[in-house]
Amino acid sequence: MNESVLIAGAEKFLDQIKRQRIMVDKIKDFESFIVIYHYLNENLNELYEYRDTMEIKGYKAPYRSLIRHSRQSSMELKADEMRDVTRQTQYFRMKAAAKKNILDRVKSSIASHKIAIGHLEEFAIITCKSCKKKYKRHEIELVERKKCVCGATDLKLEKNDQGVYRLDMIKYLPLSGEYMLRMSDLSPLGREAFRNIVRILKHEKRGIVKTLSLVIKVFEDGRWIRKRVNLDATDELNYEKEIRKEFGPDARIEFLQFHRKKPAIINDKHVQTALSIAYVKTAGEIADKILNDVLNSLLKNKEKIRIYDSAFKTAEELAISIASDMEDRAELREEKLNEILKESNLIDNNEIIDKELENDLKTRKEIKRKLFIEMPRILILWDILKYYLTTSYDRRNKYSGPFPNLRPNLDTNQMKAFKDFDLEVIHFLKEYTDEKVEYIENIKELIIRKFEIENKIKGLHVKLNPSAVGAVILNTTGNIPIEVSAHLFSVNPSKVEKEKVKIETFGKPTSKKAKDFLNLIKR
Repeated sequence: MNESVLIAGAEKFLDQIKRQRIMVDKIKDFESFIVIYHYLNENLNELYEYRDTMEIKGYKAPYRSLIRHSRQSSMELKADEMRDVTRQTQYFRMKAAAKKNILDRVKSSIASHKIAIGHLEEFAIITCKSCKKKYKRHEIELVERKKCVCGATDLKLEKNDQGVYRLDMIKYLPLSGEYMLRMSDLSPLGREAFRNIVRILKHEKRGIVKTLSLVIKVFEDGRWIRKRVNLDATDELNYEKEIRKEFGPDARIEFLQFHRKKPAIINDKHVQTALSIAYVKTAGEIADKILNDVLNSLLKNKEKIRIYDSAFKTAEELAISIASDMEDRAELREEKLNEILKESNLIDNNEIIDKELENDLKTRKEIKRKLFIEMPRILILWDILKYYLTTSYDRRNKYSGPFPNLRPNLDTNQMKAFKDFDLEVIHFLKEYTDEKVEYIENIKELIIRKFEIENKIKGLHVKLNPSAVGAVILNTTGNIPIEVSAHLFSVNPSKVEKEKVKIETFGKPTSKKAKDFLNLIKR
């Protein structure tokens, strides 16, 4: 395919996605659900084809040929021909930038589609009315063509209360790859929240060795020869043995260098960006809805705040109409604001602001920061925490889910990202929203405990209820009552009790014969 045709085709396809709105609020039954699910899957497959074609054509490193061309031109051409070369170089640079930008957009779109599909899969349970078979998560692909494996077409949609999903955030994902535009639309507080989340998702694992570079001496044709060798690092690699096996018993290592890789919690920059934008916008929507109620419960004198806001708006409009310079505008605004506040007896002659108003202004500023900066961090960490607690290692390793490229396990360095939640924000979420969230001290201990349980049952044929296990960990490690933890994970408290007993008896003898045998060994 011609390069200009490929780029134009990709841009046209991405623009079509941009014009097609995803109406998740219209999902009422299986038909409305599967239409959206199928549409996103079809888009994703076509995006994969565009990406693969572009990478084969060298779009990942479009400037390499430009550098090679520049070197050859500078060596072969005379000085009077360099002007034409410069024009050509500028043209090729523009082409290279177009290649890089379109591949970047396609990859961003792929990341957003994977996230959207993951949330839809977590949301739905599809039941065949004929054979009663249920399809959950990645199994939903099997009924994408509106037919059960038994051949029946009478399918029913149910909401999966135990899934980790936020359908409302799908509309904020850069599905057409326009992540730069979405980022520019963020408010100053939103941009700060965005940076905070990206830092969390980029939290790196301590370096693990991926490759080794060696300089070795080999005796060939009666003389010693130096060679450079690269090896892929594997568990328990004996590099000296590998070198001698390949180059003979006389091979000697002169120099050895380890190359380490530091995978992040979510190891894809486009997924990091898309998730950060979507969670910031989703949390911002929640914050906008509850802000007035929160402030009404905390502010001492709302009338003084109203007068201040009106005065500030008047002063701002006047300053904009008179001054063009930013410093002059700020000075004029402050002067006019103080004048109006004096008339309202909210500032004295020494320009000292009313104490009650000052405290209320500080309170409002702090509440806004908590709602618009802290809340997005809490929501995404709470969802990631729930996902770790309610899924197995194999599921996290094999399927992308609502958090594509999420590490199946974390090391101690990555767990530092799970800082304890702000208690006041948790109170606001519980008081003014329907969010199922709870304050937990030392939240990273919950993940550590989950990984310990996974290691214990490795190799054992133990069937666990994932959601009940999450509730057990919340109860035993997070010191949350069983009834509360069961509610948070939408599971029956009796099932939590059952899983708790099962976890406590891992590796312990349950029968009388087994107990007698262990006592006999101990003697």
